Amino acid sequence: MVNDEEIPTEAIAISVITGFLGSGKTTLLNYLLQHPEIDETAVLVNEFGEVGLDHLLVAELEDEVLLLSSGCICCTVQGELVDSLKGLYMKRLAGTLPPFKRVIIETTGLADPVPIITCLMKDPLFKHAYRLESLVTTVDGVYGEGQLDTHPEAVRQAAVADRIIITKTDLAEAPILDSLKSRLADLNPGARVIPAEKGQVSPNELFDVTLYDPKTKTIDVQRWLNEEAYVSPGGDDHHEDGDHDHHHGHDHGHGHDDGHGHGHDHSQPVNVNRHDDHITSYCLYIDRPLPWHPFLNWFEDLANELGDHLLRVKGLVNIAGEDVPYTLHCVQATRYTPEKLSAWPDDDRRSRIVFITHDLDEATVQANLDAWLDSLPAETGTAPTSAGASEAAERWLNEGEITRLFGVLVGHGNQPAADALRLMLLTGTRWFDARDARWEHMNLSRKVWLKPTPETRHKQPRRIRLSAPALVLLSRLEAEKKSEWLFPGDTNDAPANDIETLWAEVTQAASIENANLERLRPSLASHLFADQDAEVLGPLLGAPVEGISI
Repeated sequence: MVNDEEIPTEAIAISVITGFLGSGKTTLLNYLLQHPEIDETAVLVNEFGEVGLDHLLVAELEDEVLLLSSGCICCTVQGELVDSLKGLYMKRLAGTLPPFKRVIIETTGLADPVPIITCLMKDPLFKHAYRLESLVTTVDGVYGEGQLDTHPEAVRQAAVADRIIITKTDLAEAPILDSLKSRLADLNPGARVIPAEKGQVSPNELFDVTLYDPKTKTIDVQRWLNEEAYVSPGGDDHHEDGDHDHHHGHDHGHGHDDGHGHGHDHSQPVNVNRHDDHITSYCLYIDRPLPWHPFLNWFEDLANELGDHLLRVKGLVNIAGEDVPYTLHCVQATRYTPEKLSAWPDDDRRSRIVFITHDLDEATVQANLDAWLDSLPAETGTAPTSAGASEAAERWLNEGEITRLFGVLVGHGNQPAADALRLMLLTGTRWFDARDARWEHMNLSRKVWLKPTPETRHKQPRRIRLSAPALVLLSRLEAEKKSEWLFPGDTNDAPANDIETLWAEVTQAASIENANLERLRPSLASHLFADQDAEVLGPLLGAPVEGISI
C-alpha cells in the first residue's frame, strides 16, 4: 500500500547523460551509482553489459528492473523511452517499485539529445509527471576536439548541455585541455565545464540544474538561465534610435582570433570540419511588458517555422498585468508548459530569452521579434489571461494529476466512493454519473455502459465504451455485488453519499488545487493503464492481482 506522503506530487526530475563514444559516460554513471547522494534515483541505460552492476545488485525484481543497494532502480531501455518512463511511474504509484525522485537516462554515444528531449516533451504524461532537470554531456579530454571536428552529434551534445564533463584529464596534456575548454566555452557559454578524473563528479555538481532547488524549494532562475554568459563584453548593446524598446547581448559561439573568444572573422571561409561553426547562441532582451497570448502565438509561429534550427530556448518573460515572470523552455518546435514563478530573481524586469541555434543567426531571430513588437499596440493591456487560472469556469485534470489521484486512491482500497472516482476517471464521465450507475445499465460482455440521462429518456441511452482497466474494476465490483447500485451507500438502498467528501480528501493529498467536482470536466485516464501488468493494475484499481486477466 502506498502512503499519501509517498505520492510524487512534484514532477520527477529527469537528467540526461550523453556524450560521444568512449567519452566516459559509463564510467561517470558507475561512479554516480555508488555515490550516497544518488539515492531515490531510477536509471535508464542502453546496455546492462556496459554498466558494472554486479557488486551493487541486491535483488532482481523482474527481468528489466533491478533494485540496487544505493537505493537506485535501473532498467534497460528496451522499446520506446516514453513507455519505459511511463511504466516506471505507474509502478511507482502502484507501490511495486520503491519511491524515486529522479530519473537518469544514459544515451548511446551516437545519440543526438535534441530528438530524445523532444520525444519526451511531446508526451502529455512527461509534461506533468516528469520535468527535464539537466542535460549532462561528457567530452573526451584527449580526443574531444577531433570528435567535435568530425562528428556533428558530438557538437550538438555539447551545445545543449547544462553541464559539460571533460573526462580523462589525467591523460591529456595541459595545452590540449586548455584548447578544448576554450572551444567548449565558445560553443556553449552557458554551460558549466567540469574537469573530471575517472568519472568522479559529485551528483550535486550535475543535478538540480532547474528552476527550483528541491532541497530548499527556492527559485534559482539565474543558474537555470545564466543569461550573463551570452552577453558580449561590449555591454547591453542598447538601441539608440528609439525604433524599438528592447536590446540584446550575444555570443556567437565561434572560434578565437582576438584573444577574447568573440572576434571570429566571418569573411574567412568556414572550415567544413568545424561543425560548431554552425552553432550560435545569444540572449535577446525586451523592455516592455508583453501580452501573454500574443507572445505565445509569436513564439509558436517562430518555432513552427524555424523549429529545426532551435536546439534549445530558455527564457524569463515579463507579462503585462503580472507582478511575477513566466518561464519559457523549448527544444526545437516543442515547448514546455510555461510556469508562473513566485517572484523575480532580481530587480531586472526585462524579458530575456536565450537561444541556442543551428544555422540560425541572431539577426534573423531579432528581425522576427522586431516585426512582432512593431505590430503591437502602444498599450498591451493589463489582463494576464493565463490559461488554467484558478478562476476558470471549468477545470480539466492533467495527466500528472490523474495519476497522482490513482496513487492516493490505493490507500482507500475498495471503498465504494473510491471505486466511483476510479470509474469516473476511467470512463470520462461526470462524478454524478458514476455515483448513480446501476448494474442494469452495464453490459460487461459487450464492454459497454448504456447510460440513460434524465433529459433524453425517450431517446437511445448514451453508449460508453468500457476500456480494459474499467472492465478490471467492474469485474471485481460485479463479484462483490450487494445492490442494484454499483457504488452503494451504507444501507445498500441508495448510492454512496460520501464521494464529494472523499474527493476533497484525495485531491488535497495529491496536491491538486481548485478541483471542485461541480466544475470538473470529464477526464479519460484509461490510456495511462495501457500495457501495464497485473502487478500495477491490481493496486491502482483495487483488484486482486491474481484475479486480473490482461
